[in-house]
Amino acid sequence: MKIYNYFLILCVSVFITSFTFAQEKEAKLSISFTKVDSVNVCKALVTSEDKPVKEVSVKLYVHRLFGLLPIGDAVSTDENGISTFNFPMDIPAESNGKLTVIAKVEDDDNYGSFETKEEVNLGVIKVATDADKNERSLSASRERAPIYFMVTSDLIIAGIWGTLIYIVFQVFKIKSISSSNKKKSQVKVNN
Repeated sequence: MKIYNYFLILCVSVFITSFTFAQEKEAKLSISFTKVDSVNVCKALVTSEDKPVKEVSVKLYVHRLFGLLPIGDAVSTDENGISTFNFPMDIPAESNGKLTVIAKVEDDDNYGSFETKEEVNLGVIKVATDADKNERSLSASRERAPIYFMVTSDLIIAGIWGTLIYIVFQVFKIKSISSSNKKKSQVKVNN
């Protein structure tokens, strides 16, 4: 009976692991950039076993500080395995002028998820000027914060301190009323 149980457990575990680790088809993704009529064009090529793959949804992203910035909507590949994206001309770049562009295929039924990334010189380098440093913005220091932030924070602080002072006065008022009631009750008892 024990051998039967061990055999049954072995068969079930092999069956489960075969479906868990089922290998999807291997596919590769490559991206290239060209300029067509003053528009930057990104082409993503999806191949499997050196043949183009059609009807695969490709998404294009640019790596930013806190995540990925999507560039347009997902585009399905054509019969040549190519997805074409118009790449924006006004994305701010790092100090060296480069952007990290990522092309992804996410959760495809046949090929799973895979991606590729490439650094390109398509970004706009923003040069900080003295006017930018003196401008009020959300990321500025204290004296250059937006006025409505400063006024709002001052009102909140004043409201909190006002409430605390009011509570302290009410406590002293209760204490003085309590002591005056004790004196009145002592006077009545003595009479």
